[in-house]
Amino acid sequence: MRVAFQYLKWGCEKEDAGLFSKERREREQKLSKEMAEKATRELEKMLLQEKAKVKYNEWLKKKRAEESEKKKKEKEKEKERQAELQEKKERAEKIFNEWLRNARNKPRPALNGYGFPHGKSTGHPDGNSYPAPAYCNPIPWKPVHVPPPKEENALTMKNSKRSVSCLSHKSSPTVIYKPKNNLCVRSSCRK
Repeated sequence: MRVAFQYLKWGCEKEDAGLFSKERREREQKLSKEMAEKATRELEKMLLQEKAKVKYNEWLKKKRAEESEKKKKEKEKEKERQAELQEKKERAEKIFNEWLRNARNKPRPALNGYGFPHGKSTGHPDGNSYPAPAYCNPIPWKPVHVPPPKEENALTMKNSKRSVSCLSHKSSPTVIYKPKNNLCVRSSCRK
């Protein structure tokens, strides 16, 4: 019986060892799966980071190229603006020099008034000599014709009619009778 018990005990131990080894194997498999999944996740993460880095570098190159292009365009615009300003300045200077040349050749009006050369009167003895006009408008001045308003005439006629009728009918002044012992009941009465 002892042998049977030992055999049973040994068999149980064997079974227990088998169970333990099964559980251990399952745990190891589970751990290896988790490690593999973790490794694949890390690998995917690294691949994504590399892709992101590559895309960022491409974007950065593109951005720098756009900025350099923008700066070139701004420089070209600035050069064009400077060229336009220089051209305007040269044109204005040319026009000014031409005006100056023409201004020197134009006849000048008399410095002293007409009839007063060197400050002495040579015209009329009463001294009513005026200098010659420097500019005479060839088109004579014509006043602007404004017709008189019609309403004023009608109003003056109405006023004159009223004044005539008012003179014939004189109205008598209105007299307000107020007894001294009358008490003021209304709010409009005042002493």
